[in-house]
Amino acid sequence: MTKLEKLTQVLEDGGWHSTGELVEKVGHRFSATIHQAVKDQDWQVEKRRHDAKTFEYRLSTKIRQN
Repeated sequence: MTKLEKLTQVLEDGGWHSTGELVEKVGHRFSATIHQAVKDQDWQVEKRRHDAKTFEYRLSTKIRQN
């Protein structure tokens, strides 16, 4: 399974997901996968600060079917 497929599985529920969860389920460089999805798949991903050291992410638009 590719990192993009793993990221899709996690974010497709539309909920907020922590940095730790994304590292565990997608991999250490999950943010590079998010940037790839935003650029290549037209995703819109929201990011918010959870606390002083961590962020949370969620998919804010539906994934385009290719």
